[in-house]
Amino acid sequence: MAACAEDDPARAEEAASRVSPGMLTFGINELACRALITLARERGQSPRTVARSLLGLRDPSPVRPAGDA
Repeated sequence: MAACAEDDPARAEEAASRVSPGMLTFGINELACRALITLARERGQSPRTVARSLLGLRDPSPVRPAGDA
């Protein structure tokens, strides 16, 4: 992850050869989850709201109970 963020393809390739694809996927997922939780805490928002914001998605309209039209 660090090699990719630092745009170091040689180091990224070396790291990829040392880690199984399954473990790499697990590590990336775990890192993303932790980063999302940290950002949500810093912003005082829910992880869902932060994730949607990072992906450029709008929050869906609040669901209104039937009969509140």
